[in-house]
Amino acid sequence: MVDLAFYRGKRVLVTGHTGFKGTWLCWMLSSLGAEVFGYALPPQADCLYQKGKPPVSAEVMADVRNSAELERAVTRFEPELVFHLAAHSYIDGSYDFPKDIFDINLMGTVNLLEAIRKADRRIPAVVVTSDKCYTQKLAGKPCQEADPFGAAEAYSTSKACQDLAAQCYQLSFPGMAVAAARASNTIGGGDFNRSRLIPYLLDCFIQGEPANLRNPHHVRPWQYVLDVLWGYLLLGKALAESSISGETSYNFGPAPDGFQTVGEVAEQLAEQFHNAQYRWQSTGRSSETEILRLDSGKAFRELGWHPLYSLRETLIQTADFHKRMQTGSLAQLCQEYVQQYIDCVQTGKGAS
Repeated sequence: MVDLAFYRGKRVLVTGHTGFKGTWLCWMLSSLGAEVFGYALPPQADCLYQKGKPPVSAEVMADVRNSAELERAVTRFEPELVFHLAAHSYIDGSYDFPKDIFDINLMGTVNLLEAIRKADRRIPAVVVTSDKCYTQKLAGKPCQEADPFGAAEAYSTSKACQDLAAQCYQLSFPGMAVAAARASNTIGGGDFNRSRLIPYLLDCFIQGEPANLRNPHHVRPWQYVLDVLWGYLLLGKALAESSISGETSYNFGPAPDGFQTVGEVAEQLAEQFHNAQYRWQSTGRSSETEILRLDSGKAFRELGWHPLYSLRETLIQTADFHKRMQTGSLAQLCQEYVQQYIDCVQTGKGAS
C-alpha cells in the first residue's frame, strides 16, 4: 500500500500554479491534504485554473523574473516544499523573443533558488524541466539521466540551462535540497490550447467539425498529466525525507505504448465521439524530427514510480472530461478525476 499521508498538512508552494499542469498539481496536493500556495502570472481567459480553480490558501500573481517579489512570497508563505513549474513552456517564440525565454526559464529558476537559499531553513525544491534538454544525437537510444545535453533553439537550450542551474545549487550549497524532473509533453482533460493536437481534436469532435490534420505517420510521446504529476510528488517526498542522494535528476517518460503515430492517436480519440471526422492534408515533403525517448528506470527503482494509465485509458479519460465539462462543474470534475487517480495509486492499477 502506498503511503499517501506525507503531504497531509504540508505547506507547499507551486510556481506556475495557474497553468495546465500547475492547476492539476494543486488539485492533487489539496486532495492529499496539503496547504497549497501559488505564485504565477494571472491565468489566461477561460483556462482550466479559471474555470475549475483548485483550493489554494493564498497566491501571488507576479512574474518569476521579479526576484524581490518571489523572495517576499517565499518568506510570507513559509513553504515546506516547492514545485517550480513556472516557465515559458513552448518552442513557439524561440526565434522571435529568445532573450525573454532565457530570462523566464533560466533566471526565473535562479531567482527562486536564490530565494530558497536565503531562507533560514531547508526548503526542498523540485524544478520541472523537460526531455528537450537532451541531445538529439542519441540515434534512438532512450535518454538516461547521465546522457549529454544538447539543444538548438532557445526553448530547449533554456530548459537545459534551467536543469543545470538546479544541479548547480544542489551541488554548491550542501544545505539545499534540489531535484530536476524531466518529462515529455503531457495530455489530459482541461488543456484548451488549440495549437496542440489533442485540444484541437477535442474541440473539433465536440463541435461536430472535421479536423484537418497533417503528418499521420509522425510518432510522438503521449503521457497522462496525472501520471507525470504523481512522479513529481514522489520525487518531492523523497527529497524532503532525504531518501535519495547523489544525482537528483529524474526522467518521467511514457510507457512503451505512449509512443504512437499522430494517425493512431486521432483514430483512438475519434472512437470516443459519435460521427467524429478528420482528414489528412498534404504537406509535401517533410523530414520527421527524431523522437526523444526517456528511460524512466531510475524513477522506478528509486521512487517506485511508473505510469498507471495506458495511452488508450488516457485518451478515454481526456475525452470523457471534455464531454462532461459541457454541463458540469470543472472543479467537481477535477476533484473526481484526481480521486480516481489516487485510488489507482493505492491499487497499483490503471482506470480500466
